[in-house]
Amino acid sequence: MDMDTSQLRAFVTVAELRSFSRASLQLNRVQSAVSQLIQRFEANINAKLFVREHGRISLTAEGEALLPYAIKMLAINDEAVAMLCRSQPADCLRIGTSDTYAACFLPPILAMCKDIRSNLQIELHCGYSEKIWGDFACGELDIVLTQNCPADIISETLHIEPLQWVCSKASDVHRAETVPLALFTRGCADRDLAVKTLAKAKKDYAICYQSTSQAGILAAVSSGMAVSAIAASTQTPSFKSLDESDGYPALGNLEISLAYRDHRDDSATSLFANAARYYFKTLPKLAHA
Repeated sequence: MDMDTSQLRAFVTVAELRSFSRASLQLNRVQSAVSQLIQRFEANINAKLFVREHGRISLTAEGEALLPYAIKMLAINDEAVAMLCRSQPADCLRIGTSDTYAACFLPPILAMCKDIRSNLQIELHCGYSEKIWGDFACGELDIVLTQNCPADIISETLHIEPLQWVCSKASDVHRAETVPLALFTRGCADRDLAVKTLAKAKKDYAICYQSTSQAGILAAVSSGMAVSAIAASTQTPSFKSLDESDGYPALGNLEISLAYRDHRDDSATSLFANAARYYFKTLPKLAHA
């Protein structure tokens, strides 16, 4: 049988701390997710590893026997990862976010970080939220700033703003009987929300334009060829907001969450997190839908 390193790490952390709640904080996962990892691990190896009695956690005989091997396996894994990462600068920060948020929010946040730590090097990963959170869970990203955080990842909400229907002020495309839409490609949560909202309202639509980038969506709207659903903060003066009086049902709000691994005060992730908190705290508030 093969042993999953995430399950091994959960086992070792709970075993060393003798607490699921403390282990969840150290692993940056909610407690239920840690419990599920342990349950899957026990099922995989067909052995019970922990005994819970009177609010206390102790290892079974099988758990005691496995623990030193698990520690050695994780040490070898971590040593191999460290070897592969030695060529990276000490202050290289792997950030995951969306194309939209990278364009709208990241420039001032990165500028603040650079002012404090001039040697900071950034590796930016842009994509749809499901992929970004998956990469973070797998350890491929150091910090994430995007929407739709999964329930098993500990995060904090930094910003809430409406998702807004828009079209060009110079166009009456929004009055079309079958609304032509410009949306992100499949896999984008905003696309799914826009389509489901129109379908629920029984409003006819046709997706006439798709893009993987925010710039592509804005270009389609600016041309007057389509209606789209975008974050309120990304609107331009040439756009018109559409609401129920125009026949477009409310889309609700986007919640932008922050999650990161290294919480030490002097870490690069803490530097970015503090800059992001300050930026969103001082950002003019947008009316929520």
